[in-house]
Amino acid sequence: MKKQSLRMGSLLKKHYFKALVLASGYQLFVSIIFYSLSDKESLFGRTLMLLGGNFFTGGFFQGLIVFSTLWAFFDIRKQRKVVRAELSGLSLGLLSTKDKHVLLPMDLPQVEERIAALKDSRKRLLVARVLLSALTKFKATHSMGETIDVINIQSDLQKEIHEASQSNIRYLLWLIPSLGFMGTVVGLSQSLGVAHEGDMKLISTSLGLAFDTTLIALILSALITGLYHRLQEEMDTLHASLKEYIVSHFVNKLEIKTFLSDNR
Repeated sequence: MKKQSLRMGSLLKKHYFKALVLASGYQLFVSIIFYSLSDKESLFGRTLMLLGGNFFTGGFFQGLIVFSTLWAFFDIRKQRKVVRAELSGLSLGLLSTKDKHVLLPMDLPQVEERIAALKDSRKRLLVARVLLSALTKFKATHSMGETIDVINIQSDLQKEIHEASQSNIRYLLWLIPSLGFMGTVVGLSQSLGVAHEGDMKLISTSLGLAFDTTLIALILSALITGLYHRLQEEMDTLHASLKEYIVSHFVNKLEIKTFLSDNR
């Protein structure tokens, strides 16, 4: 568990710096182009302002929004890779998937040998750990009910661990629209501050910041939230498929009567 926490912390730092570098490059790129334009009021100039090119009058809010979005994207992509790797474990052939195959007492050591023969990285897969726990529990109690309980508990526990590892993603999903609203407040405050001067250009620039940050934040928040919900769907599928795999090909096929008679 400690190694897992250290690895997750390392990944968070890696994703953080990758997002920071890309967001900084993005902000620098759009700002340089914006400030090099002679006609900043053109459609192209207005588009660059929307994207955060007007850095010194609040465009950095768009940069922060892009940074948060990229960080969340990298974390979600990594989590989805983990889920897909776990799903691939169901095709390792640890249990026979033939419909008419019956699991006899003498077959259990073979299942344990298949798990032991896996590479270290694959031994850490969810299917191998849950199946090994189910085998150990059944051999100790000869109770199918307690074995099913172990399968459910182990699967639910791992699901909670996966969800806990997504706390940074959930925070970033909250942060992205919040940054948009912060930009809106700052823009409105600036426009009110210069309203008495009657400078419509300054007022329109400040109002532009107010609405631009909200628009960018809402668009990126909608996209990244969609990816997060896709991750949640894949995780639910993983745990449902895991339980179905072990129950269908271990619990339902085990000849418990034969097993009990052989152990009397």
